[in-house]
Amino acid sequence: MRRGFSRFFGSVACAALSCAVAEGAARAESVLAHDTVEDGAIDVMDLVAPGGKTESIAFTELGKPRAPATYTLVVSATGEDVRIPHCNGRGAVTVDGALRDKGSKGPLLVHLGGDAVHAIRFDVAVSTYEKRIACGERVRVGRAARSLEGLSLLRFASPHQGPAAGEAVVFVPRGHDTKKPGALLVGVHPWNGGPWTYAAYRELLEEAQAKDVVLLMPSGLGNSLYVADAEDEVMRAMDALMAEVAVNRQRVSLWGASMGGQGATTIGWHRPDRFAFVASYFGDAKFDRSTYVRNLLPTEEAAHRINPLDVVDNARHVPTWLIHGEDDRTSPIVQSVMLFDAMKKRDFKVDFDRVPGMGHEGPLVVKFIRRVVDRAAEAQAPKFPAHVTFRSTRGIDTEAYGVRIVRAGEKDAYVDIEKRDDGIHVLRGTEGVVQIVLRPGALGAREGERVIADAGVTANVRWGQ
Repeated sequence: MRRGFSRFFGSVACAALSCAVAEGAARAESVLAHDTVEDGAIDVMDLVAPGGKTESIAFTELGKPRAPATYTLVVSATGEDVRIPHCNGRGAVTVDGALRDKGSKGPLLVHLGGDAVHAIRFDVAVSTYEKRIACGERVRVGRAARSLEGLSLLRFASPHQGPAAGEAVVFVPRGHDTKKPGALLVGVHPWNGGPWTYAAYRELLEEAQAKDVVLLMPSGLGNSLYVADAEDEVMRAMDALMAEVAVNRQRVSLWGASMGGQGATTIGWHRPDRFAFVASYFGDAKFDRSTYVRNLLPTEEAAHRINPLDVVDNARHVPTWLIHGEDDRTSPIVQSVMLFDAMKKRDFKVDFDRVPGMGHEGPLVVKFIRRVVDRAAEAQAPKFPAHVTFRSTRGIDTEAYGVRIVRAGEKDAYVDIEKRDDGIHVLRGTEGVVQIVLRPGALGAREGERVIADAGVTANVRWGQ
């Protein structure tokens, strides 16, 4: 058996789910602090395929296409501690034949001790969605120490129910200055996924490290379609992270795949002033209630409240990237076509990659994920754009970019308002709005500027908080 082993040097940077901050620990230490092993990366492992065939494989080759089945990764190493990476579908972990873990999520830190050579084995199930062994990082062997860097599990207060409520996975790049406001990329997970799903994407973590982008991967409270509670959970996770790591609020971007693709556009366009850029992989644009979603969306009104297509007016200042496989049979490409056409009609900034020969699958995410990170590293949202269009499909959505609306009733409310050389114009089409309140700085205008309403517009405009 060929074995891969690298010497370790004892510095610190990555993470372990099993080493979250103990309850009652001093608050002086960040809740992101965790025990981890940084050096001693193992680059070559043995891969045991179903049937017992064994081959040596480099870590970077794990992502090659593989038939759905359970595979076993094997390394031999010596050191005080070993950190097993998070892999989607990771099963039993054994050390010298003794079971150490039955299949938890997140990186796993195991104490080895002594100078003996240990045999470490862990199973990884390849799914029909991933189509590859998806492990976010290398096995590392050395001495564990505390760190804020790498992957960690953030816990925060949440009033919601559902899988992983009050939890989010965070990636802080090595060497990142947590006191200097920087870029944040939020990833909302797919159907049957969770906060750890994207932590198994090596390309995502590597590019975030290279571009010094902090990653946040919150819970969607299970298979929620990012309805109101799940959307609120994402925003609470963002606030909790910002209490620990300085973030430039104009440099927050959002992405997701499948249910997460729909979630990215739904959340990003419900709250357009919170996001600089949105990327959606094969997400729905308008839900068909004759399908599986009818139990989650019992009425057309419930679907309307989360349909991205129904709030596309809000994407005026949110550059959006749509990525969809032409062979997708789960969420047909027409879903992204509808969004693309609607954005182009409005002359909004949108890119659309139609990918032939690919469907609803993890490898399509991997194909573009480095570029998603790159765009998030550079994106910056305007604070007070001169032209604001905002559609509210829910009573809780009342403001964007310092323009607040007082709704007339339960039906949709829509405002189209623009600062021009001769004053502030409330444009035709504004509806369902009783009053428009402009916060200081809104539209880049001065308080007291002349207000001009198009014919048929009845909403009044005032300045206030």
